[in-house]
Amino acid sequence: MSHYENLQVDRDDRGVWTICLDLAGKQVNTFNEPILRDLMAALDQIEQDDSAKLLVIRSAKEIGFVVGADVNQIEKLETTEQADFALKSGQDLFQRIEDLKIPTVAAVHGNCLGGGLEISLACQYRIVRDDASTKMGLPETQLGVIPGWGGTQRLPRRVGLQKAAPMILTGSTMNPSKAIRSGLADAVAAADSFDQAIATFVDQILAGKPPAKHSPGLKDWFLDGTSLGRSIVMKMARKQIARQAKHYPALDAALNAIETGYKQGLPAGFAKERAEFCRVLFTPTCRNLLGLFFQREKARSAETWVTTTCESGPKIKTIAVLGAGTMGAGIAQLAATSGYRVILKEIDEATARKGMEQITSLTEKGVKKGAIKRADADKALAAITPTADMAAVKQADLVIEAIVERMDIKQQVFRELDEQLPADALLVSNTSSLSISEMASVTGRGGKVAGLHFFNPVHKLPLVEVVRANDTSDDTIATLVNVVKKLGKTPLVVNEGPGFLVNRILFPYFDEAVRLVVEGHPIAEVDKEAKRFGMPMGPLELMDTVGLDVGADVASHLPIAGAEESPTPKHLAEMVAQGRRGQKSGKGFYDYTNGKRGEPMASAISGIIPKLPSPKELGGEMLSGVQQRLILSIVNAAGQCLEDGIVSEPWMVDLGMVLGTGFAPFRGGPINLSAAWGHDKLSKLLFGLVDLCGPRFQPSPYFLDSKVPVSQ
Repeated sequence: MSHYENLQVDRDDRGVWTICLDLAGKQVNTFNEPILRDLMAALDQIEQDDSAKLLVIRSAKEIGFVVGADVNQIEKLETTEQADFALKSGQDLFQRIEDLKIPTVAAVHGNCLGGGLEISLACQYRIVRDDASTKMGLPETQLGVIPGWGGTQRLPRRVGLQKAAPMILTGSTMNPSKAIRSGLADAVAAADSFDQAIATFVDQILAGKPPAKHSPGLKDWFLDGTSLGRSIVMKMARKQIARQAKHYPALDAALNAIETGYKQGLPAGFAKERAEFCRVLFTPTCRNLLGLFFQREKARSAETWVTTTCESGPKIKTIAVLGAGTMGAGIAQLAATSGYRVILKEIDEATARKGMEQITSLTEKGVKKGAIKRADADKALAAITPTADMAAVKQADLVIEAIVERMDIKQQVFRELDEQLPADALLVSNTSSLSISEMASVTGRGGKVAGLHFFNPVHKLPLVEVVRANDTSDDTIATLVNVVKKLGKTPLVVNEGPGFLVNRILFPYFDEAVRLVVEGHPIAEVDKEAKRFGMPMGPLELMDTVGLDVGADVASHLPIAGAEESPTPKHLAEMVAQGRRGQKSGKGFYDYTNGKRGEPMASAISGIIPKLPSPKELGGEMLSGVQQRLILSIVNAAGQCLEDGIVSEPWMVDLGMVLGTGFAPFRGGPINLSAAWGHDKLSKLLFGLVDLCGPRFQPSPYFLDSKVPVSQ
């Protein structure tokens, strides 16, 4: 056994070396300078051993293999020269592994991402543990950069360009079953016998019986294995990213590196990989995406929000969900798949069974897509108890209310729960806008009442607003932050206020989109302008996805435009009355067939001339009139949330809007965007919109030097 600070290195009597990656003082392995230094020294040792027969690289961390390079070190790179040196060092190190004269095996479990996948690709073979936690991928483009330690060169050669290009461009991952089918993995082993499987795998290689090579079909051979086929795949990939590449330069950069490697050979490909990484590293997109990464990590720590250690709070093992509708069923399914015991309470047995059927259907879809293993799905479904008996809820440590959005009914339920629940049980509401303090007022446990606002669809959207009411204790907040983290979501602690944070900012945006439609502006054009700005979908399409009935309900009691009268509540109510409830009913602002968007509904020409300002320049780009009305409504509402203390720091607004609404991530969030534009220029445009459209565009005092409105 050789001793290193960040590795466990061992050689057995047969000449089989094992390097266990074990970054000192950390729960997970990331590649930083100390561990890379240790790896270089270990390779020196192995290269000098003439009797070495095989090398196994694995992780000593139970939580996973390697999650990638240390993002903190990437963020601290200040010059192209520094970046190129770091990349060349990593490429050279992994090339040493590939050039070893002995077989090399990567034994992978848990997250194998970024540099973790790149070091495994430098090995000759990969054996992976078959469980839900094992994920293999290159997520670098999500941070605005590209794989820089050989990933753009080795992954296409391992799995073919057809599979590698989407993985690199989207940052998607492969689970064990996909990895073995694609040829990324050479063997898959059960979790409970992984060590024995590694030993058997090694024995077979030593005996001259390596695993069979992945054999592509004729079509894959042509598209992945010939220059003509690859040119077709590359052309299709460039076409697919054309709209996004303007805002996300790493997409083109990744394809450039891949293409160079195929056309000019691996040495040129590695050099191009470094050059393209350095080119995008210092772009605003990359800096903004890196900032969002750190914000997300910060939000997931209870210490960010409170000083308590949470030791006095309850240990959450059983969660009761009241209401088995779309949101309740989604929350129950998420809790069960995250390891909690779940009680699903409905008004009667038939409705409870219907909710359970919805959960079963959602879980089966996850199994079919490979997102969850059959055994884990069965275990999760068995952990849910559907019931109409309120007495069953008494077993819960945490109750999440997800019933109708009416304060009188919620208060009635909270009053009853307060009387029946154990004294230390937490009581929270999934309301999207109603006052948590009013619900807490009918209980005797104000410190243990809060909000947990999930977003629809629950299994997809990553944000949960943790709403602090007037009397909510720090222990309760800390407990809920940790629950949200265990659910695999990002918590954002917000104070009370109409719509909390995300909806308060989002609904002025929705309102402005509806106003444009009421004025006679084409529906498709409104959405197109939002997407041109960088939003993942337009506001009208997004409303269809959320549900126009939900939007109408929230709009009816949320002060979306202040004192200014809005046509939105009436317009949405009329659409709902006509059966246009959005995507779920097949009709909304658009018609839908099998969930796919079709043509927009016919716009009613009102005779009102759309109030569109002339195009204006902000931050070096030209904003159309529609974009000004849509985007400035978001930015202004974001500033007002800070002014009103819904959250205390700008990054909280930005993270909430990116994760909760998909606000153009490359822009870093609305407050970050306002700073890039300049508050003076932003306020000037807002005052112009006040004159054209009305007082709803009055600039928030947050954007003004003085705290009182001023004229242009």
